[in-house]
Parts: sequence; structure tokens; C-alpha cells
Amino acid sequence: MRKLTAIILLLIAFATQVVAQSTVHLCAGTNHNFGVPYTVGSSYNWQVQANTAIATITSGNGTEHIIMDLNNSGVFQLLVEEIDVNGCSGYDSILVEIHALPNPNIFALGPISFCEGDSVLLQVDSNYVTQSWNNGTTTIYTYADTSGNYYVNVTDTNGCSNNSNAINVVVHPNPIADFIINGICANISSQFMNTSTVSTGSIVSSIWYLGNGDVVNADSLLYTYTFSGDYYTQLFVASDYGCLDSIGKWYSIYNPPIASFEYNPFSVSTLQPEMNFVTTTSNFISVFWDFDDSTYSILSNPLHEFEDPGIYDVMLMVSDSNQCVDSVIHRITMYYDFVLFIPNTFTPDKDGINDKFGPKGIRMEKYESYEFTVFNRWGEKVFTTDKVSEQWDGVNGLLGTYTWSIIIIDELGAVRKKVGEVMLIK
Repeated sequence: MRKLTAIILLLIAFATQVVAQSTVHLCAGTNHNFGVPYTVGSSYNWQVQANTAIATITSGNGTEHIIMDLNNSGVFQLLVEEIDVNGCSGYDSILVEIHALPNPNIFALGPISFCEGDSVLLQVDSNYVTQSWNNGTTTIYTYADTSGNYYVNVTDTNGCSNNSNAINVVVHPNPIADFIINGICANISSQFMNTSTVSTGSIVSSIWYLGNGDVVNADSLLYTYTFSGDYYTQLFVASDYGCLDSIGKWYSIYNPPIASFEYNPFSVSTLQPEMNFVTTTSNFISVFWDFDDSTYSILSNPLHEFEDPGIYDVMLMVSDSNQCVDSVIHRITMYYDFVLFIPNTFTPDKDGINDKFGPKGIRMEKYESYEFTVFNRWGEKVFTTDKVSEQWDGVNGLLGTYTWSIIIIDELGAVRKKVGEVMLIK
């Protein structure tokens, strides 16, 4: 028996020559190559002098190098026998100490679910030779501010490395607060439209600070400012994860114009149907007239002709440069003209000419009420009727002058009265 002149080489990332009976330090859970210098014609017999639970030869036995699985921590002797072409043997050995892998544990110093802009401190349980977090940090702690799994790889004093457990951090997006306002006129409702968004989840709370001390909890709202002025309006929103955002905007509220107009004449009639309208509003840029008869105008001072008697609610709407609007309505009445033709004499002689006395006129059939009365010189009633078609025949009447009166109520409820005299002759 001879001593193997070759020595065992430990093959890891590079071949390292190890003196016989020296100790090699390795890490459990890995595999490694061991080898000796090759001699032509020689064969090699490798043996593990330990419990195979510590390490096992997986391939290469009979050759100058082998691959071993290092299963568990412990110490074993690795023996190799070289048999040359003459059948002579030589031996060499090496001590291998397998170290257990480090078992780092990381923990969070705070909630691991939070809103965008916050973070959580993650820390490893011990101070190792090196620490390398998967976000690039190399200290025993790191700040996590984005969603994802966080872990650390550590190396201990034996040069063994291992990954820690992972912690899943969830970062919820903040909402983006925004709004628009339609309507900037005092004493007119302004529409506050909530246009806030959130990429995940939903907005569950919206609080408005309206710049005048009023606070309203609503998604969108209608609000009326009593006074003109500059208002700083703020909107605070919250998501269903409790994430917040806010925005503030300055808005000017303006006094609207005061709509007013004049008209002449005071009333119109079937014989005089035209009316002049004059806008008396200050600081307007546009007008709109509604004459309540399906006709309209955008002239400042229009001339309008009504076609039919009746009551009309004429409306003027004005707007200014701030798009503030106001309107006013005046009631206009178009009357029927009280046009009657009444003779001043009549001759009840039954000749078929001017035998009866009574009024004739236009639209008499439209009267709501009618009363025609004739009185003699002593004020005695000699004839009366409520029928527009009925006239006094003068029978048994004495020659002379008579007084008459007509009282009507027209279609609009207006009371009209006429009086006069007629002479009865024969």
C-alpha cells in the first residue's frame, strides 16, 4: 500500500487545492465537485466516511472527480483510493464540514396594506455578514412603498446564503380629486360636478367646503350663493380603502343682471294691436322676448303686434358677459274695441224703414253679458233686454227724446258702458 501522491481537489466555482486532512467548509443544500489529478490508466474509488444523510455521491465514482449532494449539516471524511495500471493503490482524504443554511426571518413594523404615499419598515431578524433585499437595499431593514413581495437574501459567517420568508405589501392608489362648476351667478343655482377618479376601488365619500362656511357631504350638488364674490371651494374625497385626496379652486360669483322693460301703450285693442317694448336692463349683452303668442324676438326694443284679444304674459330674458341670466314677466291685455253704431232717431211707423231702435256693432255675439235699456223723459224704463238681437219697436211710445244705456261684459271680463239719447219721430 502506498500513499496517494495526488491530493484531492475541491471543485467549486474554481478548483482549489486542499492539503490532505485539511477541512473544507461548505453549505448544506448544495452540490459540489471533488476531484484528484488524473493519472492515465488509473481508476478511483471514493468513499464517504459518514452517515449518508449528511452527504451522498450522486455521480462520478470510479473517475478522478465526483459530484456530491450536501444534504445536512455535519462533518464527514471523504476518502479516495487510486488504483494504477499495476494494481497498486494509494489513498488520500479530506474533512468536509457542512454548515446549516441561515434561516432569516423578516417582519413588518407596521401595516402591510396602506395608501399610496405611505410605506412600511421591513426588518430581518438578525444582523448577518451581508443582507441583500430584492428592492436593492443592503441593510438589515428596508422601506417598502410599492406593491409586491419583499424578501432578503443573507450570508452568514460561514459564507452560506439563503432567502428569507416573503411579505406581500399592498399599496392602494389614492383617488384624484377634481370638480367643475357650472353657473357662477348669485341667487342662481350653481352645479358642482364631482369628476374625481380612482384606478382601483371606488370613491365612497365626498365633502365640499364651499368657501362661505358651508360644508356639504354629497357626490355632486346644486348650491346657490346668496352674495357675489370670490370663493375658494375645496373638495375632499376618500376611496373605499380609506385613501384620500383633495383639491381647491377659486371661483368668482357674479351678480346677475336685473331684467326690466317698459311698454306703450298701456294696453292694446283689436283696432290698435301694436305695442312698443323697450329693454331698460343695464349691462346686458343679449335679450330674448317671448310674447306668449308663439312669437319671439331678440331685438332690444321690438315692436309687436298682437293678433287676438286676450291676456298675454310677455317675458323678457337677459344675459350678461358672465352668462348670468334674469327674466321678468309683465301681463299685457289686448281688449276688444267697444264699437257700437247707435242711431239718434228712429221712426216706428211700420214702413219697414228705421222701425226699431237698438245698437249694432262688431263681436256683439261674443259678449259675456249684455243689457240695453231705454228710459223716457221722466226716467221711467220703457224697454230693457239682455239679448243683443232684440231692439225697441217704439210701439205706444210718445214723440220726443229718450235716454238709453248699454252695459256689457266682454270676453275678457271688462265692463263697458255707453249712454246716449234718441229721438222718436213719426
